[in-house]
Amino acid sequence: MNFKELDNPGLIDSQDEFLIAIDSNGVMLHVNEAWINFCMTQNKKHLSWKPGGNLFDHLNKRGKDDEIELLQQVLDDQVKEQQIMYPFKMKDGKIQWLQGKVRKLLTSSNHPNSALLSFKLVSLESSQLITAELVLESMTEGFILLDSNMQIIYLNKIAEKYLRNSRENVMLGKQKNWLSEAANANFYSNCKKALINQVVQEFIDYFEPLDMWFQVKVCPLTNGSLSVYFHDVSDQKIKEVQIAESTYYDYVTGLPNRRSLMLMAESLISKKKKFSVFHISIDKSNYIHAFDHYNTSETLMKVYADKLKGFSSETCHVGRMEGNEFIVLRQPVRKESLEDLAKQMEEVFCQPISLTSSQKMNVSISIGIACFPYDASTMNDLFSCAEIAMHETKIIPGSFYSFYRPWMKVSYNRKLIIERDLSRNFKELGYYYTLQPQIDGSSGQVVGAEVLSRWLHPEIGEISPVEFIQIAEASGQINALTLHLLDEVFIQIKDWQKKFDWKQRVAINMTSSLLSDPVFFDNFFELMDRRNINPNLLELEITEQVELIYSPQTLETLLLCKSKGISISVDDFGTGFSMISYLTNFPINKIKIDRSFVKKIGQDRKSEAVLKSLIYLAKSIECDLVAEGVERIEEVEFLRENGCDVFQGYLYDKPMKPTDFEAKYLQFDSKTQLTRNG
Repeated sequence: MNFKELDNPGLIDSQDEFLIAIDSNGVMLHVNEAWINFCMTQNKKHLSWKPGGNLFDHLNKRGKDDEIELLQQVLDDQVKEQQIMYPFKMKDGKIQWLQGKVRKLLTSSNHPNSALLSFKLVSLESSQLITAELVLESMTEGFILLDSNMQIIYLNKIAEKYLRNSRENVMLGKQKNWLSEAANANFYSNCKKALINQVVQEFIDYFEPLDMWFQVKVCPLTNGSLSVYFHDVSDQKIKEVQIAESTYYDYVTGLPNRRSLMLMAESLISKKKKFSVFHISIDKSNYIHAFDHYNTSETLMKVYADKLKGFSSETCHVGRMEGNEFIVLRQPVRKESLEDLAKQMEEVFCQPISLTSSQKMNVSISIGIACFPYDASTMNDLFSCAEIAMHETKIIPGSFYSFYRPWMKVSYNRKLIIERDLSRNFKELGYYYTLQPQIDGSSGQVVGAEVLSRWLHPEIGEISPVEFIQIAEASGQINALTLHLLDEVFIQIKDWQKKFDWKQRVAINMTSSLLSDPVFFDNFFELMDRRNINPNLLELEITEQVELIYSPQTLETLLLCKSKGISISVDDFGTGFSMISYLTNFPINKIKIDRSFVKKIGQDRKSEAVLKSLIYLAKSIECDLVAEGVERIEEVEFLRENGCDVFQGYLYDKPMKPTDFEAKYLQFDSKTQLTRNG
């Protein structure tokens, strides 16, 4: 159709499709009756369809910049035709999809650079495949879909063009390492941050193999994959100083970044100058994100960066790696020991930082130290040694720095194996759980059970829950691990309900990072519904930790769980610093008295007095009580005398596999009372 044909109203109005002709500025030159009638029936303002209205302004107000760019490409003769999908909000609030084309018009001199839009209504079902094809392939920016292991699932045509690689090579695995070569550590760091914290990451970065600058946006999806949008900004008028800063300096703190630090280290090595690498990591960074939260994390990084700058000199270079990690490169200074320097760095972080007028944040750090040329002769190996020593520091209780030792590599490799296998099939790799009964001391009957996760690894052997849960949290696998455990427990509960009319609560431990993650609890509730689990059969155990008090998201999560009928209990109660805050601010149903109090019964009068106070406190606020770690008759007698009648411990039974639990406690005459072991 050419413009002269549009001058014939009868011709354009006879078309069933919705037709809109626009000029180069977006002004609507003509619309047909089908579009006018459709807009009027949906009570749309005349500006949406009346000739003379501006389509660009209409799209701009709705944030449809991509659609404007598609139209402009046709008007500027960059492409002959564009296919688009457009969501149209109906008067009943529902979304109706419009599928259409945009093509250039052969125009008269009165109307240069005109374009014709033609639309038709399509159903959501019929448009899903079209939407994926049209939207992703007609985008003006590159798009890549990555799975949780950073493997490419899909890339569009623009991504092929930018990255100079064909979709066939990628999808068929002909070139598996091309993304690793094109991307860099900053790209992977931001992707990992998006996965772990479920937040969008936007940044500008330079990709050296392509010699290009990209504006990148990484968006986490609920299924654990990542959408990556990027476009070339190399030709934009970016000041040279801005380019230099984004190349060699961290944009949050202004400190030298990883690239800059590595160049400094390479220079020192090439000159054969002795120096040490201090790899500093802020511990429990997942709690920082639980506060409010990404902004809080950036604020803390800026504060600590400013303090660390005080170490900078001609012989000392301070920089930020990424996330919660800093690096210090230090050349030897007479009469200064590395231990003293580490202690000075620790003092930088020991003072609390004010978050708000009423909240303060304390952090601890782990420092790994490696020295050139004693520990390694290359820059990569030296940085790796410092990182290994830092991770080893986290394992050693009460330590805040460690010098690299060769044996640490064995420990680090063990951690890497665990981290690797946390992303594989849990059941095939020996992950399982046990149940420890909770016994009513009066009747001898089971009144509940606690689920305890275990891992018998085929290569490493039995792994402590403390070890693999810590690694799961740090690597972002704690969600998947816990959901797997929940599914296994839910299946067992349904089986026992069917065979034995099981009615007792099953307690499952929740880490602080899970409690502050609404996405995890969306999946948790969905799994409950899918397995048809009665919430009254579940109990969430939370560990008493001062960090939780500052998290509004945790409180919101616990209130939601309680509203559904899920019980909330505090594990290891009395060992933290926040007892009163827990009891007054959180919806607690049950208190589990820590073993450290129970074992001192009959041995320490002060501990007994504290224990009596804890029992009285719990009773006064109508919380149920369970005493953990009960191993002696004397402990049972003291606890019962003071009002605690429910026990969990080796005196009654150790944790056991579900089959053993069933055989001992469920496959028997319900009138028979349970007896203590031995």
